[in-house]
Amino acid sequence: MPSALLRTALALSCVLVGFTTASAEDSAVAQRDPWLLIDHDGLRVRARMETANGVFAYSGTWFGLAAQPSQGAFANRRAWAESWVEPGVDGVLRIAPALELYGGAGIGVSRTWGADSFDQRNQGEVNLENAFGGIRTANLATGWNFDFSFGQQNYSVGSGMLIWQGAGNGFERGGGNLLPRQAWKNATVAKVAIAGLSLEGFYLDPNELESVDTGTQLAGAVVQYRWGQKSRAGIASMRALESEQFYPLPSAPLVGFLPGITNGRDGLEAINAFSEIDGASFGLQNAWIRAELSLERNDRIDMLAHAYYGELGYRFLALPFAPALSYAYASFSGDDPTTKRYERFDPLFYGNGLDNWWFGANGAYSFLNSNTAHHRLALQLVLSQQDFVKLQYIHTRANELFSPIQFGQATRPVLTSGGLVLVNGVANAHLADEIYAEWAHVFSKNVTMALWGSAAIPGRGIRDLVSDDATSWLGGGALLSIKY
Repeated sequence: MPSALLRTALALSCVLVGFTTASAEDSAVAQRDPWLLIDHDGLRVRARMETANGVFAYSGTWFGLAAQPSQGAFANRRAWAESWVEPGVDGVLRIAPALELYGGAGIGVSRTWGADSFDQRNQGEVNLENAFGGIRTANLATGWNFDFSFGQQNYSVGSGMLIWQGAGNGFERGGGNLLPRQAWKNATVAKVAIAGLSLEGFYLDPNELESVDTGTQLAGAVVQYRWGQKSRAGIASMRALESEQFYPLPSAPLVGFLPGITNGRDGLEAINAFSEIDGASFGLQNAWIRAELSLERNDRIDMLAHAYYGELGYRFLALPFAPALSYAYASFSGDDPTTKRYERFDPLFYGNGLDNWWFGANGAYSFLNSNTAHHRLALQLVLSQQDFVKLQYIHTRANELFSPIQFGQATRPVLTSGGLVLVNGVANAHLADEIYAEWAHVFSKNVTMALWGSAAIPGRGIRDLVSDDATSWLGGGALLSIKY
């Protein structure tokens, strides 16, 4: 299997490179851009290639919880590598002075070499990463424009609080740390815009892992207004048209107890309001403010949940290395065991990295954005035009005790005076503290490298689960990305 995947990736790369080289000999324009295949009579076709490779090493994986005797054999220490190759082609055909057709297609090849943090060994997959088409106007920015597209493509709402990661990664597909696949299996999007105001409607069918396919389909609309380069505000409304996603319940007697709600997400309705405001808008250059709020309800299961986020930041351009300092707080509601209403927030298909909706390199795997609260302090430094440093501290707590944090996490049967109880969650709200450091070097506009390290220290809530035998989760890695 490894050799087959590697041969496929190399063959696709060679074919694409050979094709573009031949095209370069036929066109003076292509000689300036060897990836440009056609640029003639309103038709422009360009090949592309993206590859990412990473090596990772962990100690104290999952805070030592997975290595407990009751969990079976699991190595706390592990090292592995991951690879991703995506060759593709994109094209635009101008059919009128202000109207054009466009589309693209690409193949994704992912691979894990060794056993990753989920104990998945040597997994990988070759399949479509995107295949889409559309029609759009190309008027001036001040005029009316529309854009309609469909197919397997990327799509996001806001900064990714609910809608970002359209494809599953890891397990049978490999690449669980790189998370390279993002395109939805079907994203049909219609957008109308004038100046900075836009209205769009969407239908989304995620490209989920076959092993954990929830059968979710979403539809919704977004209204957004942009002013300046870094300021925007918007609101989105969406509904889960169908889903088999299971919703876990808090601790309860084991006898006769259904541990969760089957098809819990089916019929979910959500509103997501978001804003990012550059300091120039309120007279404070180099500052920024960000805020988001999501409300969820599902009358079918009597559900009402919420989440919110706030961030303040400032870049000190007069100081050496132009440090940017920011503080953010995020809270995602949990299910209160004492109430009948279901209140656990469903993060849907969130993502967009450590500066957005992943809270810690290790914490993002330990805790879903549900029944948690996060304090994040971040410092970014510009060492040179090619070197950038990022430091983060993340403090994570549970919003509700004895209530699910992640599916299956910290769930155990406990014998009490009232009988056998299936206990979820933790007895102490303090989950973890994590320190993350990253150095990124930009070799060119096409080639970047990053080195990172992280130390996640378990809090009282995690330590109590294993009688103070929990360990700190240490991790590190190196990444190399090449994109043409």
